Amino acid sequence: MKETLADKVTRYVTLVLVLGVIGVGLLFMWPTYLQNQSLRRQDAELSERIVRKHAEIAELEENRRRFKADPEFVEQIARQNRRVFPGELVFIFERE
Repeated sequence: MKETLADKVTRYVTLVLVLGVIGVGLLFMWPTYLQNQSLRRQDAELSERIVRKHAEIAELEENRRRFKADPEFVEQIARQNRRVFPGELVFIFERE
């Protein structure tokens, strides 16, 4: 069976239309893809910040526990902040 010119044109036009629809679909999906990639990066950054904050909270809770139970720790922190006992004589040497 011989293919006519009209059949060839119909086949090529159909192929071009299908490829055009696929191309337009990809063109419209590209910004959504880029936005999705950006949101994934933000999600990873926020997850990392959450992990760091949990570690910071654990450290603060440990310090709170030590403040309640360890008088030497309290004195160490007080000394770092230049606190003294009443009547205590202190010499402070400043760095130049």
